Amino acid sequence: MTSSTTSNRITYLICNDIAPELQESELSNDSSLFDDLKLNSINIVELLTQLEGEFSIELDDEDMGFEHFATVGTLSNFINEVIQRQTT
Repeated sequence: MTSSTTSNRITYLICNDIAPELQESELSNDSSLFDDLKLNSINIVELLTQLEGEFSIELDDEDMGFEHFATVGTLSNFINEVIQRQTT
C-alpha cells in the first residue's frame, strides 16, 4: 500500500469518525495530530481502533511510541510498517 493511500484513509477516518468538525482539505501529512488537529488521548484510542479495522491489523502497545503520532505522515508511515510486518 502506498503512503499516499494510507494517509488518505487516515485523513478520512479522522474527519469522518474522530473529529467531524475537520475538513479533509484542512489536513496534510504535516498536520500535527495534537497541536493542529487538537486530538486528545481519547481521540487517539478511537483512531487506533478504527485503524485496526480499516487496515485489518493488530497494533501492539509495545510497538507504538509518541513519535508515531506526531503527524498524519508519521502515523501513515507507522501503519505501513505494521502492514508490511503483518503480511510477510
